[in-house]
Amino acid sequence: MMSVCFDQLLPMKTDAFFMSEGVSNLGRLLEREVIRTGIYSQIKEQVSTRAVAEYYGHKVNHNSMMRCPFHDDKRPSMKVDQNFICFGCQENGDVIDFVAKLFDMTPYDAAGKLIADMGLTVTAENRPDVQPGTRQRAKRERLEQEQFEQAVSQIYNLYCDYFRLLNVWAEEYAPRSPDEEYHPLFVEAMHQRDYVEYLLDLLLYGSKEDKAFVLIEKGKGVNELEKRIREFDSGRRERSSRSVDGSLAGDDHGADPGDARSDGERSGPEYGHKRGNDPVL
Repeated sequence: MMSVCFDQLLPMKTDAFFMSEGVSNLGRLLEREVIRTGIYSQIKEQVSTRAVAEYYGHKVNHNSMMRCPFHDDKRPSMKVDQNFICFGCQENGDVIDFVAKLFDMTPYDAAGKLIADMGLTVTAENRPDVQPGTRQRAKRERLEQEQFEQAVSQIYNLYCDYFRLLNVWAEEYAPRSPDEEYHPLFVEAMHQRDYVEYLLDLLLYGSKEDKAFVLIEKGKGVNELEKRIREFDSGRRERSSRSVDGSLAGDDHGADPGDARSDGERSGPEYGHKRGNDPVL
């Protein structure tokens, strides 16, 4: 097996060819030729996105997370291993996509830069042959990956909303005296906050296996949790609106039943306060 220069793997073109075909057509022809010779595959087998990111000066933590270079990232939101995905701006791809976007170049130029910078070896011999059904399989795998990432994003956003409510409940329903009975929502907040924060960390920083575990374990309860959050927020807005309009009557003289001091008004079943053995999670 003989190592060859990146440009030597491409056929030589004459000046007449460049004039007749144009730059855009040349780029497409070069792109197809690079893919045909299996150069992209060889590059991705030899170097990971994480190694390349670190080589170009990006700090990656022990969870394989780094600040995304493609948007104003205040907190590490990009996962880099063999490939990359940003949970903030949703950019994702392989190591060639990463370099192409990082340096604003075509995938072809990015491949050449990787070979030069990382000292990679590409060969024209023993290139992988395209087997029947390869494109269909790749398309199916890409679709499955997109669906997986979408599911992770949806359940992450849902549990962010739940975590927000838990923090609200922990403050609003906290007992005002040592003798006051604990409100069910305060108890729920105390029991669930740390666990929900752990799930959010898995969904944001965990491996693909970690995220799949959360989807499998919590997927069945998503609709119920989403409905509960929606109903609570809707009831909260309605109570706030009624309080502002002065339409509430009774001894509380228009006090907001959502206020932490009016537990008797908030403890009805319409607010979902009664819990069994963890019906939400």
